[in-house]
Amino acid sequence: MRPGDRIGIAALSGPIDAERLSGGVEALEDLGFEVVLASNLRSGAGQEGRALFAGSDRQRLAAFHELAADDRVAGIVFARGGYGVTRLLGRIDWPLLASRPRPCVGYSDLTPLLLGLVSRTGTVAYHGPMVVDFARGLRPEERTSFLDALAGNRGTAWQLEPVVGVSAGRPEVVEGRLLGGCLTMLAATTGTGFLPDLRDSVLLLEDIDEPEYRIDRLLTQLRTSRQIAGVRAVVAGHFTNCDARDSLIDFAEELGVPLLVGLPAGHEAPNHTLPLGAPVRLDPEVGTLDVIA
Repeated sequence: MRPGDRIGIAALSGPIDAERLSGGVEALEDLGFEVVLASNLRSGAGQEGRALFAGSDRQRLAAFHELAADDRVAGIVFARGGYGVTRLLGRIDWPLLASRPRPCVGYSDLTPLLLGLVSRTGTVAYHGPMVVDFARGLRPEERTSFLDALAGNRGTAWQLEPVVGVSAGRPEVVEGRLLGGCLTMLAATTGTGFLPDLRDSVLLLEDIDEPEYRIDRLLTQLRTSRQIAGVRAVVAGHFTNCDARDSLIDFAEELGVPLLVGLPAGHEAPNHTLPLGAPVRLDPEVGTLDVIA
């Protein structure tokens, strides 16, 4: 997907106020994209249901499927996170999405949908900025990461910090698919059938506004669910307003895998665009993560 293409804006989670929607659309147009709003975001749409969501479950789902069925739409960026995607996972038309593969970009509450795209359609999905992030104004490095990722360019390797005592003694290079996302959403989908097999993956974790005991509880739930058996490494993005380091160390040590922190992804800037489902190479000794061509 490149500037000049038509890009759809979908809202499967919480509502987005008109000012931020307008600002995000303008920023995407400034990058050269032609923006198409999902029907539940259009002026006069009259969002149904509870104020917690960007329309009723039926309305949000129908609007998303309408965008997904439009062959003129080259990619989809989600408006915002919040809450609501888990209510819809069992009704997503996965065969429709598989028949019209395109980049889909989001994070936070969209984590289960992105992983569903990877596991159920065989495509790559993107953990990256949403309309609310474009509205705040992306940093130059975020714009470059977004455009490069969607154009299929590898970009440069990310430089991470190996955590001493966890990564030490494991200098071998690790290769696997990049999977993961928001920790809260990963834990929320354990046991539902919608969390894909994470075996042989490099597991991305990030989150926001969670106290230390909740971070530890979420990681413990993931670990004891056995759905992360065979994970090869853990990379941590932003844990915004979270005290997560000790719990992440315990988590990685229990799994017996290297832990690296400092990936620029998550609920604060910079939020780079990462290809979930793509093969990556992680060098714990020098601290680099890069996408394998």
